[in-house]
Amino acid sequence: MNRILRCMAATGAAIALVACAASPAFARVVEIRMVQTPAGEAYFDPAGIHIAPGDTVRWVQMSGFHSTTAYAPQNGNHELRIPAGAKPWDSDILLADHPKKGSTFEHVFTVPGVYDYFCKPHEMAGMVGRIIVGDPGDGPGTQPFGYAPDRHWNPVPEAAQKDFPPAAEIMRQGVVRAPQAAGK
Repeated sequence: MNRILRCMAATGAAIALVACAASPAFARVVEIRMVQTPAGEAYFDPAGIHIAPGDTVRWVQMSGFHSTTAYAPQNGNHELRIPAGAKPWDSDILLADHPKKGSTFEHVFTVPGVYDYFCKPHEMAGMVGRIIVGDPGDGPGTQPFGYAPDRHWNPVPEAAQKDFPPAAEIMRQGVVRAPQAAGK
């Protein structure tokens, strides 16, 4: 909402509300770090964020080797945990550490809802994240894990299920840090 108010102030017209809300000129780029500690802990930081439709998320590989991959059947027949009609993404494995070329991946989020994603090499270790775009709604990312057994999708591993920040906490705080990063 602050983005819309800044846009309206800049244009000087209340009629600009609709144009500003959809304007890419006022979209943000939000960064999520992809980290692996010397002890082998791997995580996304922050683990949960709330953004507006039209915002871009840039994942930045800080150390190790990671991917950012949407939970979607198009990505290895994984359970659908992004809004219906949203475009799934898959960075594939990023090997370069920031700031080297190839150490980042970006995706623009336009469809409101909850988006769950994972790191291919570290999913079983709980390297997962959640993005809420606008209103969480009632799409696949808000459903219990394993909500559609008849689809025969690959399930979200139990180790990963426990590491998703709750949607209510993301909505309340806006940003939820990874537990591993809380003291850093």
